[in-house]
Amino acid sequence: MTRDDSFFARHAGWFGVAFFLALWEAAARFGWRDPSIMPAPSQAILAAIVHLPPGELVEHVAWSLWRVFAGFGIGAGAAIALGIAAGWYRPVALVARPFVEILRPIPPLAWIPIAIVWFGLGEPSKIFVIVIGVFFPVFTATARGMASIPPVILRAARTMDVDGVRLLIKVAIPAAMPDIATGLRIGFGLGFGVLVAAELIAAERGMGHLVMEARQLGQLGVSIFGIFLIGIVNLIADRQLARLIGRTIGRWHAL
Repeated sequence: MTRDDSFFARHAGWFGVAFFLALWEAAARFGWRDPSIMPAPSQAILAAIVHLPPGELVEHVAWSLWRVFAGFGIGAGAAIALGIAAGWYRPVALVARPFVEILRPIPPLAWIPIAIVWFGLGEPSKIFVIVIGVFFPVFTATARGMASIPPVILRAARTMDVDGVRLLIKVAIPAAMPDIATGLRIGFGLGFGVLVAAELIAAERGMGHLVMEARQLGQLGVSIFGIFLIGIVNLIADRQLARLIGRTIGRWHAL
């Protein structure tokens, strides 16, 4: 690989983003020409600067992150625990899997009316919807990871008198960690995906609320800025989660 190829490979993604934004800017300014229908990226950023004070922006991001991490923690924790149990203990799988398979195809948005009835209009209803979005992909990946552990690994551990709970903790769970990590990242992305829907439930703060409020006020540029803000914050948080998962998997595999 030449130095030029290496430079392009490292920055190809940024070139793609720049090309897309330039194309969008040109199309908005010379095609639609109506910023109330399709504002250019520069117009969206300018609208956000005019209508969105920095303190308010930070507050929206902080509330959304709190909701996502709360829902992700609860949903992922429950899904990993149940997925490990279902993958390790056959009776648990026989009982849990049909119930999970019935609920798994239901979109998280369909739970909003029930969430309002169960938890009211406060924070628990919003977090519940995110929990639903996170739980099923993490559970599925965890159960699949536990069920697909090569039997030769387990037999080898038993020949060294590692059995029972020790076999589960020291061998089975570390062996399933790559699948669990994949499920966590998918679940985290879906949790961000349902964030906007969750913040439709009478939220007064949050990036989803920012998008909807700006649309209702006719500030389409701010709405578009909010949509891309959700994507950027999700990208940064996902990178940090990937690093944390990488370190955690390394520690588990070192046991």
